[in-house]
Amino acid sequence: MDQGVIEYIANVFDIPKLAQPVSVVQMPLPLTRLAEIPLDSSVNQCQGFCYNSKKDVFVLVAKYEYSQKRLLGHMNTLTYNPNNNRYYTTNAVVDGYIVTPIEADSMIVEAPIKLKEKVFNFAFDKERNEYVSIVPLTNSHRTINYYDADFNRIRSFTIDAEHTDLNNNGAYAANGNTIFTTLTTFVSVDDEGVVKNITPYASGMEVEDMDYRNGQMYVAVNRKGKVEIYSLPTLPFSVNA
Repeated sequence: MDQGVIEYIANVFDIPKLAQPVSVVQMPLPLTRLAEIPLDSSVNQCQGFCYNSKKDVFVLVAKYEYSQKRLLGHMNTLTYNPNNNRYYTTNAVVDGYIVTPIEADSMIVEAPIKLKEKVFNFAFDKERNEYVSIVPLTNSHRTINYYDADFNRIRSFTIDAEHTDLNNNGAYAANGNTIFTTLTTFVSVDDEGVVKNITPYASGMEVEDMDYRNGQMYVAVNRKGKVEIYSLPTLPFSVNA
């Protein structure tokens, strides 16, 4: 499957490249396609995607040529912590208990952080200086764990995502609120673990990850050998990003 040391996090694309003619997807959510990124022959698919506010760029994980399979073999998710200038990723397929930090300027892969609980999709909430992990329990239910800056778990909730498949992708957290996707829906959860909104998107898109910049959410989607970037201008909760 995915083998792994991170060779690089490709493609780093700057904001102006997103300003392309748009196409609107007809669905309950107002998703608008902004960019299409081809994948070269050595790339399987995208996984993680996040926004680096220090450099004002989006970062897309696309490269699957690794040697550290335990740390980076799947990269199911990617999030950026501006407080310490690090990306964090997970590899639940091989070791479901670790989070791997990557220094964002040097791209040096640092020692993994071992958690007591399984970790899957992962996000950093900069307003609360907390990390959020969404872990599938059953086809419908997920556990949301919250960690402080030192990765101590501080609270946990079990929620029903109302979906018939175990998979969930991506995550974004702000002000204690969290949004993630199943294979066909966006799910938002408030800071008390209450599911506030479940909104469908087109089947077959497979939203992989998401992040927020200047009042707008951006999502990365796998689609037939390429990555499509969509915008989502409104969220079911307020953010200060």
